[in-house]
Amino acid sequence: MLCAKCGQEAPDEAIYCPHCVGERRSTDREVIRGGVRGGLIGLFIGLLPALLLLYIYGPERGIKAIAFAVPVATFTTGLIIGLVKAKHDWK
Repeated sequence: MLCAKCGQEAPDEAIYCPHCVGERRSTDREVIRGGVRGGLIGLFIGLLPALLLLYIYGPERGIKAIAFAVPVATFTTGLIIGLVKAKHDWK
């Protein structure tokens, strides 16, 4: 099959074109920086609804657990998305 980006022949079972991918390598520092950036954005986005929940309902009725779980989930999601995006930006 032909690569849509460079036009060279790539194996049919290849996920990425070996000719395009081989041109540049991302460093570990770039990937870690992308993960940290994504994690911080996710944490910020998750803290807003958590604080709103605590403000409206107070710390009773299991709201503390939900308010804790939301930022953790958004931080983890942001971290993963940031790592993947930083790894794929070098293509």
